[in-house]
Amino acid sequence: MNLVSIIIRCLNENENLKILIPILLNQTMDNFEIIFVDSGSTDGSLETIQKYVLSHEKISLTHIDKKEFTFGKSLNIGFQKSNGDIIISLSAHCFPSSNNWLESIIAPFDTSNIGIVYGLQSPHPKTRHSEASVQNTWFNGISRITDDAFLNNGNAAYRRTIWEKFKFNEELTGLEDIDIGMKSINEGFKIFYSAESEVKHLHQESYKTIQNRYRREAEAMKYLDSLNSLGEKAIKNTLIYCFMGFLRGVNYDIKTTNQTTQPNSDIVSILRYRINQYLGTYKGYKNNMSKNKITDLYFYPPKT
Repeated sequence: MNLVSIIIRCLNENENLKILIPILLNQTMDNFEIIFVDSGSTDGSLETIQKYVLSHEKISLTHIDKKEFTFGKSLNIGFQKSNGDIIISLSAHCFPSSNNWLESIIAPFDTSNIGIVYGLQSPHPKTRHSEASVQNTWFNGISRITDDAFLNNGNAAYRRTIWEKFKFNEELTGLEDIDIGMKSINEGFKIFYSAESEVKHLHQESYKTIQNRYRREAEAMKYLDSLNSLGEKAIKNTLIYCFMGFLRGVNYDIKTTNQTTQPNSDIVSILRYRINQYLGTYKGYKNNMSKNKITDLYFYPPKT
């Protein structure tokens, strides 16, 4: 089996890294490397990573300056330093559910026209109910070749040749994964969804940070939408789309409250989440920010 590279972007993820790294080192497949791309951690993350760097040749650490950070650029730095034929983007707060996660996410590449594989992201038990609803909507069903460009870099694998051809867009405020997915499909490659390649995705953000996340993603989606006529309709009718999305989200969350074990399933928490989700989305579609404001607000948001 050829070498596989795992790229992990991190910022103040120390407690999550203490869980994630041992899971990766216990994978059934052994021929892989892990490259961390840190963007200014101050919580002990660097010390935790460095401890593993000293004891495991397959683990390395690199850095990106805060002023230079975008999601696409940090991934490009990690991918550039990698040596694998298959390169995986894994979030520092996504924990593989089994020891054969790595084998399962690279298995579809045995089919030559598969260019990208993304895996199931199930909600971590500590993820709030409304966030879990979003994850369950985005990631469901059986393993299959998909018919759209959706994927998510929290748990995604790429042929090196795909990345070398397109690279990640370093200007987008998010959705660099969907952008490269669209380009890959246009070149005749397929995207595969792997339900067996499950991770537990932990989201524990403040409501302000949730709003910022959806705002930057909406700003990126506005750019992607501008490339097609259907997207232009969404841009022109943002308020209606957001209001309808808000109602659907609240309705879904309330309907599934009795079935969930996730925290924050009360009506107040549901409303706070969905208001911030769609307020952020509306702001992202309607406004553009300067690069300095984007860096401070989107990539290094306030903790409260």
